Amino acid sequence: MSDGAAVHAALSKVAPSLVRIHVVSLDHQEGSELKREASGSGTIITPEGHVVTNHHVAGKTRAIVCTLSSREEIPAELVGTDPLSDIAVLKVKPAKPRTFPAAAFGDVASLRVGDRVLAMGSPLALSQSVTMGIVSNTEMIMPRLFWPFNRMTLDGEDVGSIVRWIGHDAPIFGGNSGGPLINLNGEIVGVNEISMGLAGAIPSDLAREVAFAIIK
Repeated sequence: MSDGAAVHAALSKVAPSLVRIHVVSLDHQEGSELKREASGSGTIITPEGHVVTNHHVAGKTRAIVCTLSSREEIPAELVGTDPLSDIAVLKVKPAKPRTFPAAAFGDVASLRVGDRVLAMGSPLALSQSVTMGIVSNTEMIMPRLFWPFNRMTLDGEDVGSIVRWIGHDAPIFGGNSGGPLINLNGEIVGVNEISMGLAGAIPSDLAREVAFAIIK
């Protein structure tokens, strides 16, 4: 199979499961209630419509709407969230029960530096897109010499000093958070989370374990 054909085959397996996530949250400032809107990305991982994304995308929201690959907009609810791993699970709520195309998780242990990967999502709240790069580091951490800047925190939980990201150079932007990093077999090998020149994705084994524990 040619390189282009391999990329298209991989995308075709995951694209139907990709969602854009629009969230509304409430904040308080100087006694006033402020409504904030933001967007991110996610992937449907069960036929029942469970979506894996980042906690920092959807962990604290009042309203969630998911836009499917068909451009259909469906409200969703937060099933649960884990700030320490920055993983959250949503469930889309269609008007009538139905099944959804679910993407599969891949074996992150088989990932090697130099492997090509695809970052999918909705950057800057635009429609679905994909970028391509290679794996730069399979256990990327923030060095101690960067302290205290290596202390990435979410809701008071210290994430930056314990997470081992998959480092890659596929460009990601705001709105890509929570979207899948996939291999050329069309399997999720990471959940994109950060970008510091290099991008960092939460490894799929951790994301899968946390997501299905939340669902269970």
